Amino acid sequence: MKIQLKIALLFTLLCTSIIIALSCAIYYFANKEAFQDFFVRLELRANIAARANLAADEETAATFEKIRNEHLQQLPDEKEYIVQLDTLNSFVKSAVAKDLEPSFFDEILLNKRAASRKGFLFYEGVFYKNSKGSFVIVISAQHTYAKDFLANLRSILMIGCLISMVVVFSLGMIFSKRILLPIRNITRSVKKINATSLHERLLVKQGRDEVADLANTFNEMISRLEMSFETQNNFVSNASHELNTPLTGIIGEADYALSRPFSQEQYMASMTSILSQAERLRDVTKGLLELARSGLVDNFSMQPIRLDEIIYNVQKIAKQVYPKSHVEVDYSLYPDDSDQLSVMANAHLIELAISNIVLNSCKYSGQKHVVIALAVAGNDTVIIVKDNGIGIPQKDMGHIFDPFFRASNVQGTGGYGIGLPLTKNIVKMHNGTISINSKENEGTEVVVKIPIAHQ
Repeated sequence: MKIQLKIALLFTLLCTSIIIALSCAIYYFANKEAFQDFFVRLELRANIAARANLAADEETAATFEKIRNEHLQQLPDEKEYIVQLDTLNSFVKSAVAKDLEPSFFDEILLNKRAASRKGFLFYEGVFYKNSKGSFVIVISAQHTYAKDFLANLRSILMIGCLISMVVVFSLGMIFSKRILLPIRNITRSVKKINATSLHERLLVKQGRDEVADLANTFNEMISRLEMSFETQNNFVSNASHELNTPLTGIIGEADYALSRPFSQEQYMASMTSILSQAERLRDVTKGLLELARSGLVDNFSMQPIRLDEIIYNVQKIAKQVYPKSHVEVDYSLYPDDSDQLSVMANAHLIELAISNIVLNSCKYSGQKHVVIALAVAGNDTVIIVKDNGIGIPQKDMGHIFDPFFRASNVQGTGGYGIGLPLTKNIVKMHNGTISINSKENEGTEVVVKIPIAHQ
């Protein structure tokens, strides 16, 4: 069953239940309270009957009898009983009063009047006292109008309920269709996205409702898929080229060494060349594997970590790799609240990303200073790495995050162009951003922003 039909049915069930409850309430109160005027009419007849039958003089009695005959229409099954107070107990026990409770007569004696009803047979009783004695007058009649009225009311309410069910269901289908329209649009858009069009995104309208959250979640998922596909594509397209060069060197050097007898020094030179190419092959393979794994977010666990501790570890690594470089940590921008330095991250990957940046700064700045600063901006923790090295030419800035790309002014310096693409993937995996400002021969500044971990 489709969600649209489920929504329409639930909406119809809810509205119909409310309508039925209201209809029952209307019928109940109409049946119980809407016929008080009939009791008033019976009370009037009881008082006139008392005076017509029990008036002290005949003239008065005749007058009330005339009024009753000329002005009061006979009610259906109308009956009147005039009971002397002395014989009331006998009347109560008689078959005539079988439908009346004793409390009915008690109320007459106490309040001078009482009303009772059994089905559509209405009773009204009054107490009357004059020179002839004390009497109880009981008038009964069938309220056929009430019977017909309630029957019609039942029919109207039942038909109204049936019609309202159809109307509510139709409206429910219309409204559910409109409500689910954004989801249908999302479904159509998602169906158009495949492995060759992962750059496309769903259109997200302004607002923070559930549909907008769903569209944003899809976009985030597509972004992760795009990053994974890009990583794998880069791995496939570049691995063959980068791995082929050292493999060709190893095979060529081995063939040359086996082609004819050589001296020990020549064999040592060949083995040294083969070892150098093998080490290069190992470094390239390790970098490619790290680059490929960085696109697989689910392979890594996330937990709150302190970035100041990561910076401290990176500083030690830099001193070990480049002992002559001077890596300084700038504490002037530290926030007052140290909890703002906590981020939700994988400690190994974040340390790898920051160390790539710092080691690049050390490599390309010679013996000059490298400064690492840690600050907070809004909801982000900011890592700033600045050096005074050779910088990056402006023409190369658009390609610095491409795998295996190396700037035109670093020829002769070791490296494979994997560090920055790997760093970008790691930062992106942590919902962060990385930006680089650089001028040739003036230095480079790298800014990394990672969201603060909310406690």
